[in-house]
Amino acid sequence: MKKILAILGPTGSGKTELSIKLALLLNGEVINCDSVQLYKGFDIGTDKIPLELREKVPHHLIDLISDCRRFSAADYARLASEKIKEIASRGKLPILVGGTFLYFRALEKGLFPVGSAGEKFRNKWRKNPLELWHRTIELDPEYYLKIGASDFKRMIRLMEVFYLSGKNMIENFRETRSPLQEWRFLKLAIKRDRKELYRRIEERTEKMFKNGIIEEVRNLLALGYPESCPPFEAIGYKEVLAFIKGDLTLEETKRLVKKHTKEYARRQLMWLRREENLLWVSPEEIDKIVKMVKEDE
Repeated sequence: MKKILAILGPTGSGKTELSIKLALLLNGEVINCDSVQLYKGFDIGTDKIPLELREKVPHHLIDLISDCRRFSAADYARLASEKIKEIASRGKLPILVGGTFLYFRALEKGLFPVGSAGEKFRNKWRKNPLELWHRTIELDPEYYLKIGASDFKRMIRLMEVFYLSGKNMIENFRETRSPLQEWRFLKLAIKRDRKELYRRIEERTEKMFKNGIIEEVRNLLALGYPESCPPFEAIGYKEVLAFIKGDLTLEETKRLVKKHTKEYARRQLMWLRREENLLWVSPEEIDKIVKMVKEDE
């Protein structure tokens, strides 16, 4: 059975560093599984891997989108599965890396064919966020834990799916089929002490501002990217937008980015703890990981 190595873990845990080391040792190529890194120009806030490292290890599905169109989990599963097969056909190991677990779920387990209920239906829920929030918890508490309390876009999609299928998201996911059914997923999750993880998040946030995320956002706006562009909904970018509009001070902006990132990391950890066949590894266990992957033939 053909295999895919997946490196998962909460934001700030060190997925990128580990993936580079393993790709070099295992003759691998990296496939991005982060929804914001798909977009060109959104570099500092996503801690996007530098071009010089991409020259050492080929990376795929990064800087894929140069406009503001939305990229769905179905889009991702289709393109990522094609790229995985293409990489393997060249004798290389496909290595999935990222923290957008709904994208990973769509690739590993598949998607369900539920269409659209229309803009009028979606607008009804946009106008009633409190009711949307309560209804999401009532219909699908497991999905709510995965997406978090502020992801109204996915909450509206849940309402749409339930309206059209009579089933919540988790029930629909259980009935799906993967586009890679003949492949084996070797799933690693990076384990770190909670205090260490939070320290890394705080350091990364300070680095983002030192490296110029405010200037990056200003440049993107000057190039004509609207505030409604999907990447501006991501942590880091939405807070900087508020700063640029004068709604936050610089210190408030940094504090909120750190707070929201830690909350996101906690949600990611909850998702990972429910994931089946997941091996938790320390980033220092390189030799152990390499041996495990090579022996899994």
